[in-house]
Amino acid sequence: MRSLSTLILVMGIVGLSIAVGAAGTWNVYAHAPLPDASHTSLREAFLAQDISDEYVEADPDSVVWQWWAWSDETGSEWPNDDALYRMQRFDLNASNVSDQGAVVEHALMVSELITVDGTVKVVAAEDSVRFVTFELSISPLMNLSNQTLMYLVLTEDLAQDNHRREATHLVRELRPEVGFSLQANNTTTTTLMLSSEHLMAAGVDLIEQPTGWSYTVAVFGGSEDSAEPGLMVLKHDRLPSPSLHLTPTQTWLPVILTACTLVLLWSLVHASSSREKAIPVLLAQWSEHEEGIVKLTVQAGSQPFRITRWEAKPPWAFRRRPPVQRFAAGERHHFEIGFKEIYDAECHLETSIEVEELGAWRQHVWLASPMSMGRSPSMTNEEE
Repeated sequence: MRSLSTLILVMGIVGLSIAVGAAGTWNVYAHAPLPDASHTSLREAFLAQDISDEYVEADPDSVVWQWWAWSDETGSEWPNDDALYRMQRFDLNASNVSDQGAVVEHALMVSELITVDGTVKVVAAEDSVRFVTFELSISPLMNLSNQTLMYLVLTEDLAQDNHRREATHLVRELRPEVGFSLQANNTTTTTLMLSSEHLMAAGVDLIEQPTGWSYTVAVFGGSEDSAEPGLMVLKHDRLPSPSLHLTPTQTWLPVILTACTLVLLWSLVHASSSREKAIPVLLAQWSEHEEGIVKLTVQAGSQPFRITRWEAKPPWAFRRRPPVQRFAAGERHHFEIGFKEIYDAECHLETSIEVEELGAWRQHVWLASPMSMGRSPSMTNEEE
């Protein structure tokens, strides 16, 4: 254990030296302050090999890390090194986890032993490849044990692998850090990072996919005389991007532009027409040959876009979710989807999309009950 801690410390010091030396050449893409603590527990869920199509959710007070350890066995492109490390850390039986999964819960300590504040940034160096930095101020309020360890974690809100497995809150990257003082009232100011090399190896491309990520700063440990380490700090939020964190100037800019309506009227009309052409079209109808099967046609507009989520509103539930994928401008795809059961009720489908230069949208499709409409149900399509 001592050799591992020493190795992590050396890595942290070397990484810090590199970070400080290179900070002057970084271009800041997005940034946000570290949030106040709003969660009271951390849930580490180790997925079984056979992932169901149901999403694993926790209560609003919990942060979820979902671990996938079976890429070698299944040929999945998801990273699994950190998952294997955490399984070993908790002495979990791989066979049992493979069959049934496992969950480890951590409750946030009531007593505040250490404070962590700072700024999270998405930056790019001279090669334009983006990575994440944490500019932190770390202040122990009492002497801490030598077992104290900080984790920087990046999770994907909704991940899909090369075999179309899906998982929420999937851990893509975990980095342990020990390069800070454990002495009371001794503040360490440091810049830590999730490097571009590690992110690329974990399948994270912040240029191709700037949104849909979250981060966690967690500190485990205790006072210097504590027997067992606990969860001392838990800070969690969505990874900053320009669409999530706007400056006051950006917030008021639409109001200022609206005040100039008479001058910009033609521009607004033109922009509205361009937006209409850019939004994709989603069409759906019940199959004439297979009961309970919906045929979907997705037609991209003048801008590339990405489908980030599909949802069937109750009582309907997908037997298998449609794929989440990117579309080039003008690209068309056809899909077929089925449901676990057929109901004599309207079928409401919702899809979340991100259109290049236009941001996030949701589209809705309503299909009349296949029982009441026979094989030719009515269909409506709305955007919001």
